[in-house]
Amino acid sequence: MLETKPLLIFKTIVEVGSFTRAGVRLGLSQPAISQHIRALEREVGAPLLVRLGKSARPTPHGEILLHYARHVLGKIEEVERVLAEAADGRTGVLRIGAGGAACQHLLPGVLREFRSRFPKVDLHVRSGYTQLTLGRVLEGDLDVGLVTLPLRAPQVRVTEVGRDELVVIVPPQHPWAARRRVPAGELAGKPLVLYERQSQATDLIMRALLEQGVFPRITMEIDQMDAVKEMVRLGLGLAVVPEWAVRREVTAGTLRAVSLGKAGLWRAWGLACLEQLLPSPALRAFVRLCTEHLPRALAA
Repeated sequence: MLETKPLLIFKTIVEVGSFTRAGVRLGLSQPAISQHIRALEREVGAPLLVRLGKSARPTPHGEILLHYARHVLGKIEEVERVLAEAADGRTGVLRIGAGGAACQHLLPGVLREFRSRFPKVDLHVRSGYTQLTLGRVLEGDLDVGLVTLPLRAPQVRVTEVGRDELVVIVPPQHPWAARRRVPAGELAGKPLVLYERQSQATDLIMRALLEQGVFPRITMEIDQMDAVKEMVRLGLGLAVVPEWAVRREVTAGTLRAVSLGKAGLWRAWGLACLEQLLPSPALRAFVRLCTEHLPRALAA
């Protein structure tokens, strides 16, 4: 089996034109150079170099070997370069999970910054509510998930990244539009547009309402945040959604956001990774960017 070191020596001799100059370039003695070439010729079963005084040139068999030696050594150099880049986070794949609304409103800024720093890292993003994302992390299908807290998964390492408020949204002409907050009890009997029934946000909202004796009248269940906002804008119901998800509409005046209860309805967010997973440089950089950017995005 051909080894790479003799191939490198052979290629270097051809490139520099002599055994002596090849030894100087590679830091090897001339006897060592000659020994490797003799062994390579025995392996190939044919002479590879012709010496003309102090110079050397390839034989016909040597020309054939030279072509493949360059190809093989070039591929090895490419592999070494790619592995070195992967080791310091410059290349590789980062698989990220988050809810649909978070993918739309929270992640783009972080991903843009990450891509500017690590242009050769492929980003794979999958949407899904917290429990689905957590399941994918546990199964090894994702490297990291942006999820709402708390989590019940001891195998997972969590890095908290901030808190957000869930607010009631109404159209501008609604009687609540001028209010800053509304008691949970006033939602009794009101048509509610529900976003992602299986999400932890829905569990939090339902628990907050039921604790106040409110049994919500759910008229729609929709898994697209834009559709939820449009239904509310048209006066077809109310919804409780993250404040950051309606920031643009509130600024434009097409929707109003009202806090729920005296203290508002708040929740925490975190990044979930497998505890046993040794984080790659790319993953560490992504977590660092999230801790820098998301607290402002969540609660601004």
